Formats: sequence, C-alpha cells, structure tokens
Amino acid sequence: MEKDGSRTHPARVEAANNLLHFRVSISNRFFTLLLLPATVPFLFASPATFVTALPVAKEQMLVRFNAQPTFSTRQFHGVQFPITVGYGLTSRWGLFANINQGFGSLTQNTSAGSVRLSSGGSSDTLFYARYTLYKRDKPKSTFRIAPLAGAFLPTGDSRLRSPLGLLPKALQTGSGTVDPYVGVAAGFNNLRIGMAADSTYRYNAVTTSGLSPGSQFRADAQFEVKLYPIHMPEEGLPKLVVFSVESNYVQEGKDHVNGLFAVNSGGRILRQDAVLELSTLHWQIGLGAQLPLVQDLPGATRMKQRSTFFLFYEYYLAAPTWRHARNRS
Repeated sequence: MEKDGSRTHPARVEAANNLLHFRVSISNRFFTLLLLPATVPFLFASPATFVTALPVAKEQMLVRFNAQPTFSTRQFHGVQFPITVGYGLTSRWGLFANINQGFGSLTQNTSAGSVRLSSGGSSDTLFYARYTLYKRDKPKSTFRIAPLAGAFLPTGDSRLRSPLGLLPKALQTGSGTVDPYVGVAAGFNNLRIGMAADSTYRYNAVTTSGLSPGSQFRADAQFEVKLYPIHMPEEGLPKLVVFSVESNYVQEGKDHVNGLFAVNSGGRILRQDAVLELSTLHWQIGLGAQLPLVQDLPGATRMKQRSTFFLFYEYYLAAPTWRHARNRS
C-alpha cells in the first residue's frame, strides 16, 4: 500500500527503523572504540605487588589501600598498610605518592635471655612522576612504556632504639635521608590477557648516625588472565574476575650502622605471587599469596621471610572540581 495522506507503507517504516538502528549501533561501537584507550584503567586489572605500572587516565585519580602481614624467622611478625595515590595530570604525565604505616616485632637473644623488641609508625614517603614515552593504542589493546623519577622523603626513622641499643633494620622505619628514585615501567593489555613490568633503583646515602640501608634495585613482572566473563561483550565495561601471577626481585647493597660497614647485610630475594582480583568500572579488590623462592642473604643469623598473604582495594575517582573550573576560566 503506497503512501496516501497520513498513511505510510509498512515496508518503508521497517526499513527506516532498521537503518536508524544500524546507525545507532555503528555510532555506539565507534564511540566505544574511541573511549577504550581512555578507560583502560577501568577495563583492565592492575599489578598487585608493585605500583609503578598502575594505569591512570587523564584527569583520573586512583587510591589504593594495601594490607600485608609479614612472617619471618626469629619470630618476626609485622604488618604494613601502604596507601598509593595517583593522578593523571595529562594523557602522558602521571603523579604518584606512596605513604606507609606499619608495625613489627621480633625476638632478640641476649646474655640475659630472649627479649621482645617492637616498633611502629610511618615509613619514608615516596613521590614520583611518570611520563608515557611511548604508547600504542588499538581498538582492543594498549601498550605503554613510561620512565619515572622521584624521591623518598625521610618521614620514617632510622635511629629507633631500645634499652639494648639501636634496633635491628627490620624495626627501623626509614633511611634518614632523601633518596633519589628512578625507573621504567611498561604494560600491555587486551581483552583477555595483560602484562606489566618495571625496573627501579633507590639510592640510599650513608649517614654518620643510625642505620643507613643499602641502595636497592628492584624488578617486577606480572601476567594476568581474565577468567570471567568467558565471552567479552562487544560493548560496555563488564565486571572482571582476573587471575594474576607476579614475580618480585630485590637486590640490596650493604647497610651502614653509625657510618660503619655492616657485614651481615645486603643480598638478593626473589618472590612469587598468585593473585585473584575482582575488577569493575570504578574499583578493584584483590587477595594474593606470596612465596619466597630465593633468599641469598650473606652473613650469619640473617632473618628470612616466610610465606604470607596480602589484600588490596583500589578505587578510581573523577577529576577534582578545581581542575575543571580552571579549564573553564
């Protein structure tokens, strides 16, 4: 039936509706492809045991809360509560801060018998900037290489004492100096797998009083697989269940005590981690187990780490209102 007054051919109406639906579908998919690189921090999980490769988009802020108990020989028990804050200043520049509050106790043998020692408080505070030197974004994947630089500020204490004298290194909370910090981080993600790695160096200067820890080189790597959903949707940002395997290598130089060389110090440690994460648009939560594989610690009566676990919660926030107000002015 042809158009007659207010009447319209049904076939033409159906064709018009199909064309409109097709255009909307194409527009939505195109918008999703454009939006994907900007929403990478939300779509993909993050490394659990190192923060240098944490993804943060432009004008996004992330806050990560961690809790990690520590169990070692010599009846050492401790717990650390590091908090990391990151902000995407631009599409390439990211600013980060890391603060830490902790507690530890151990048993020390003396001529009068075993003595229980303990300490707690804030550790040194880390500030650093990260610049994305190279990035390659595709509709369903992203790759980044980003050098970083900053410093540890001496908000901890390297001169904590007990009636027996200077406390052991495990109970000191800082280095006592401003410590330069440099490194590089890289990350790759697609809809099913992700990888991240970093390499960093912290230079610790020697002081004439208290404990001066040796400089530290660290290298980390992560590989993750999205277990759920089994079939990724073409559009939208789904909830993800992610399994991650991570490795952490730490090499420390020799310590100094009151400016003098400490023989029983330094060494190499390799840890292996397995992490299960739940990730949504705005937050991630994870539970992991950590196993020390190698502990090459020269010297006598060195304290060695035992297996442990850790938790983390990460939340992404919108840009601060002052940033938008400044851009409008």
